[in-house]
Amino acid sequence: MTVPPDVRQHCRQARTSARTDGLVPALTLLLRALSPKTPPRGPRGHAILPRELLAEFAAEDAALAGGPDTGNAAAPQSTEDPGGTRAGEATDAGHPAAAGVPAGSRAVEGAGPPSAEGAGGGPGTAAAGRADGIAPAGTTGLLPGLALSRSAGAEEAAPEWGWAVAWLRLGMSERLRDACLAHLASRHTEGASLLMQQMVKGTLADVLLEHLEIEGVLDDLTAGRTGPLGPLRPTDDRHLAALQEQITRADRTLLRLLGAHGFTADGPGAGAHASELLADAYGPPGPRTGPEDT
Repeated sequence: MTVPPDVRQHCRQARTSARTDGLVPALTLLLRALSPKTPPRGPRGHAILPRELLAEFAAEDAALAGGPDTGNAAAPQSTEDPGGTRAGEATDAGHPAAAGVPAGSRAVEGAGPPSAEGAGGGPGTAAAGRADGIAPAGTTGLLPGLALSRSAGAEEAAPEWGWAVAWLRLGMSERLRDACLAHLASRHTEGASLLMQQMVKGTLADVLLEHLEIEGVLDDLTAGRTGPLGPLRPTDDRHLAALQEQITRADRTLLRLLGAHGFTADGPGAGAHASELLADAYGPPGPRTGPEDT
């Protein structure tokens, strides 16, 4: 896969924006650059969108359909899934159910808040897409300013979108690393900063190496570098899923260093959780990080 220079530039800008400004501005930047008319959707029809773009996408839909824009694209609707469960009703696990989303969908399973053990959180919420309804952040566990939608018949995003999301997630992981460094530097034990502890330094060094490796893989892919035997990096779904898992593991390692601070409602864990949901929504089904990996 060789990414055009302009797309490559947008991916790197999204990474920088994610690190400095956060997920919502970075995702807005990436969508406006790569998919300004239609929201890219994952293999199960899910899309995670900045709420400020919902009206723009609705206007595009209205223009394509030749009808007026109703302005109600962001209004959540209650629709029934094939199993008869309405959006917003409780499942047997006591969590809101997803409208029209298969029970085994990773985007549903990953919608709960991240657990301190790093096992991926419990069942959570998903919502139907623009044809089926849109759920705001408050009902899905996403960051404020985001909305989750699902459209069963929507066309799947272009292959490069998954790799663009990986660029954005790398920036979010680096943002989490920066927050971790600042937090640990401000905490002291026995008169010394926590950053001076050998195990902490070793863990941070390991995460930095992970980030550098991920950056190298993405650089090779977007540049389309080849060797004597062909492309240096395979671009199939399995390798994309593995790269997303690598980012997730790095995030969870950093969250453990933050202790309870990483799992508070307003702590840095919220951004890491939303980043992981992006991988679930847009990435191919792949190995899921489990307790043995954390």
